[in-house]
Amino acid sequence: MSISNIMATGLSALAANQQALKATSTNVANVNTVGYSRLDVQFISRQASGGLTGVEIEVTRVANAYLAAAEMRGAADVASADILSQFMDRAQGLLGDPSDSSTVFATLDPVFASFGALAVDPASALRRSSTLSDLTTLLAQLDTTAEELQALRDEAHSRVVSSMDEANSLMSGIAKLNQSIQRSTISGASASEAETEQQRMIDRLSEIVDIRLQTRPLGGVELRTTDGMLLVDLDAATLGLDSSTNGEPYPGIVMVAPRSTTETPLETHISGGELKGLLRARDKELVNLQLAFGEFVAGAAEALNAAHNAASSVPAPGAMTGRNTGLLDSDQLNFSGVTHVGIVDDAGNVVRNFHIDFDNGEILDDQANVTSFGNSIGALQAALDGAMGGDGSISFANGVMEIRADAPNTGVVITDDPSNPALRAGRGFSHTFGLNDLVSHGSPQTYATGLSATDDHGLSDGDLTFALRDQDGAITRTFDFHVTAGTSLGTLRNQLNAALQGYGTATLDANGRLSLTPTNNSIGSIDVLQDSTIRGDTGLSMSELFGLGEQIPMERARSNSIRADIVANPNLLAAAQADLAGAAAGTRVLSPGDGRGALTLEAAGTKSRTFASAGGLTGQVTSISDYAARLAGHAGVRAEALEGARAAAESVRSEVQERRMSEEGVNLDEELVKMTTYQQAYAAASRMIQAAKDLYDICLNMV
Repeated sequence: MSISNIMATGLSALAANQQALKATSTNVANVNTVGYSRLDVQFISRQASGGLTGVEIEVTRVANAYLAAAEMRGAADVASADILSQFMDRAQGLLGDPSDSSTVFATLDPVFASFGALAVDPASALRRSSTLSDLTTLLAQLDTTAEELQALRDEAHSRVVSSMDEANSLMSGIAKLNQSIQRSTISGASASEAETEQQRMIDRLSEIVDIRLQTRPLGGVELRTTDGMLLVDLDAATLGLDSSTNGEPYPGIVMVAPRSTTETPLETHISGGELKGLLRARDKELVNLQLAFGEFVAGAAEALNAAHNAASSVPAPGAMTGRNTGLLDSDQLNFSGVTHVGIVDDAGNVVRNFHIDFDNGEILDDQANVTSFGNSIGALQAALDGAMGGDGSISFANGVMEIRADAPNTGVVITDDPSNPALRAGRGFSHTFGLNDLVSHGSPQTYATGLSATDDHGLSDGDLTFALRDQDGAITRTFDFHVTAGTSLGTLRNQLNAALQGYGTATLDANGRLSLTPTNNSIGSIDVLQDSTIRGDTGLSMSELFGLGEQIPMERARSNSIRADIVANPNLLAAAQADLAGAAAGTRVLSPGDGRGALTLEAAGTKSRTFASAGGLTGQVTSISDYAARLAGHAGVRAEALEGARAAAESVRSEVQERRMSEEGVNLDEELVKMTTYQQAYAAASRMIQAAKDLYDICLNMV
């Protein structure tokens, strides 16, 4: 070997060890850097025609593709489970334990207890004010809880937008780094810093949306969804909100792939990550809880209204004005049994008493006069209005019934017959029309309309936009449905069945409740996004009348209030009951000391009633108090299950992280050994160069 070769070998060793020391120093400096993978140094002998001419090194990032992919999957699973656990825990906290005095359900008992206290002294103004105060507190607490549940959903949507924007920024950054890494690879320069920064971005992106990674031949990475949709190569995909689902306040996410202009729904292509967790919380978990809470509030309001309609104030009110029922005067009565409508004076004595027999279609008054009526609501209204003569009047318009006592110092009392009560869809006559409701709401609280398949559906020509949602609440398909005026409700049901074929079915039960039920395992619910139909002069749409979709049923939990005239005049609070059955003119049927109406209101809390399936709770017959306990228990079980899923996902991810760190992470002890080795090798190379120099000098001196 020549002296020049010895010198070249030594110089290459100096340069190689210097680079190795630099790589080791970089490792040490980044020992706590998130996403950093250590640099590995490999010494390679340089070959030449005359033999070995020194060494060179190759610096590479230590990366285990399998562990990296496993950690990305784990990160996505943890992020999704953590989001769901957080939101459900907060939602469950809003409902709380029914036994806890600070929860919304705890405000139920004081209301029913107040009615019990009112029954002891129904004439007491103080007890009436206290009862109304407790009821006001309950309704306010229910409204607040509903608002807070809605605020949670709004927060989830806001975070969906934020996470989506962050994902767009990360994907754009990864694509730009791909270009930089490719240029470095082609030119032979080191791209380790760019690769480290890119890995940090990939790790964060994997927490937002589940991805899979593939190394590109010229450097950099290619990112796809787990089912293969391209997210990043040299360009990046763009995520945005779906603007095609008009009427949807919480739109899904669409993706425009790199170098494309076509929007593709993203939700069905992802199974983990923050976005999936937020979307599932927004579109499923919170919605289910809101629907169940809406059913609870509606049930409580209906129970109070049923009891209040069976009672009367003393003196009786001069007029009873019902709620908007969504019914038309042409609708069939569909009542069975008997009800009594009485006109009484201020002392509670009967002036007129009308026995309405729905089974026989007759009105018998206290003077033994018989008036027949047809089978429609309008026919009953006309017949009763005529029978009342100058003592009273009844009207029915815009879905609202009103009965007035026209004689001075008289009022109206309505009671169903105790032995053969009037019933339509499980509700009495006064309750059906809301003539003496206690709790008011702007739309129907129950969707048992009492309509039959032979009734004209009464809807104007109009269109509905239906959305089919999957098991996670994402919209998978929308379609328009046209309603044609002048057909029966049974025909409308059949048309809905034809439109839903393969996805769901429309049913009309004996109480006139129209329901849409999924029949396809991939469909979780059938929602309504838009509805332009109107039922006659009522102003109610088909969705409002039957409670179709998600938004309308959950809104029942909000904006409930005590009837305005009762708030203004607490004496209208019905604490008594009138015994109209068989009562002749002059008979006293109302007394200021009668508390039976208040006792009925107290018993409403424990009386069994029918609750429809809503959210995660199946339909059941139970009391308001028991349903409240089951709703709170359901929320607690869901919160606990989601927390367990989060803990399990975190455990798996931690195990993968530890294994990955043991292979890719920086060990200071190992780096210290390497640094010492490279320093000694550097010193040895220096001595070799010095020896070659001395040998060269000796040779020169010999000449």
